[in-house]
Amino acid sequence: MSKKKLFVSILVVILVLMLSACTPNTPNQKLSNQGNGQNKSNTEQKANTNANTIVKFEDVKVEPKEAYNTFTKKYPDAKVKELELEFSHGSYVYQVEGYDDTNEYEVKINPVDGKIMKENQEKNKDLKEGEITLENVNKIQDLTDQTLKDAGKDYKVEEWSLKSKNGQIIFNIEVVNDNTRDIEYQYDINTGKLIEKD
Repeated sequence: MSKKKLFVSILVVILVLMLSACTPNTPNQKLSNQGNGQNKSNTEQKANTNANTIVKFEDVKVEPKEAYNTFTKKYPDAKVKELELEFSHGSYVYQVEGYDDTNEYEVKINPVDGKIMKENQEKNKDLKEGEITLENVNKIQDLTDQTLKDAGKDYKVEEWSLKSKNGQIIFNIEVVNDNTRDIEYQYDINTGKLIEKD
């Protein structure tokens, strides 16, 4: 009789173990994944104080020269190689990249209040990168107006970038209309000459 009870007890334990092994851990996995996502978003929020704020183009208050000056104030010995107003994760943000003899710098700036949201620094691998000046930056508005006039009144700015490329300072701007038809323009910022329209 005791052997039978022992056998039944062992059988019950084995069945319980088998059932618990077969039961999906989906709720726990979901909690675990949510926790990881939460940690990630908390980290991003620390770096990006306005992570939950969606900035539309019409909300942009900071002018390109202000974003440029924020970067050069933060890194006074660095040369700017790229300045852009990009549309990322449903929101606009300024991104400025620069370099000095030893490091490369990248800064993301809130286009509403001009505050630095995120910054990154790494060793400089390429010293031949050119330089964007404040004079170059001050030409952005005129070329933007020229682009919108050419594209037509149904178009608005999607995003733009000013980059040092092969010894030239290139201004790329993309405009889009309500039918999501987009046109890209590329200019030599120094001459104002249209290089390409696509």
